[in-house]
Amino acid sequence: MKRLAAALVIFLNTFPAGLCAQGLSLVTPGAHYVSPGDVISVNVFPAEEFSREVTVQPDGTIEVPLLGSLKVQGMKADELQNILTARFSKYVSNPSITVNVRKFSSYRVAIIGQVRNPGYFEYREGMKLLELVAQSGGLQDYARTGDLRVFRSVKVADGGVKEEVFEARLDEVFDGVMDKNISLKPGDVVYVPRKKLASTTKWLSDNLLPWLMLGTFALSMHLATDGR
Repeated sequence: MKRLAAALVIFLNTFPAGLCAQGLSLVTPGAHYVSPGDVISVNVFPAEEFSREVTVQPDGTIEVPLLGSLKVQGMKADELQNILTARFSKYVSNPSITVNVRKFSSYRVAIIGQVRNPGYFEYREGMKLLELVAQSGGLQDYARTGDLRVFRSVKVADGGVKEEVFEARLDEVFDGVMDKNISLKPGDVVYVPRKKLASTTKWLSDNLLPWLMLGTFALSMHLATDGR
């Protein structure tokens, strides 16, 4: 768990420290370092069919037509624009590429781990933990609800940013203790862990149980044949 916490704290450091006044505002090229969760528009002229609006994935990559997966985390918009121009030049004659960051990751929250649709979701004022879980499609069968982790960046007095990690008890929320349904903040990342025995149980159900059922069926067929 310590390794996981360290990895996610590094991940959270990629979120911009300041909050944008308007989540849909464009970012001036060169003014912002691309972070996971940012929404980027890539306009390709004259080949508009390759233009896309993409979300930077947690691993810092985006998917671009013709070019595939590109690592963009930590780049400025103008740097990415130059790289895309050079790469698209192999496929498009004299391309003109425009890159804009349309939405900051700070106005999103993320949930990862044992949920059906992990990823980024729009943050709304007053958003609660249970709402985020519901938006992600609900929990996987092997989710451990008693010790979720919430990773949060907070400003400190000297203007810096401190990373905080705290526990959330979704099992108590399910039991009706609604004050445990914590409020989220922009940029929060919620991690839902797997039950400790889940891996073994899943392997047995996926691999051993079908063979046991097949063996039982074969034995019953053999006994039925011998009885004739």
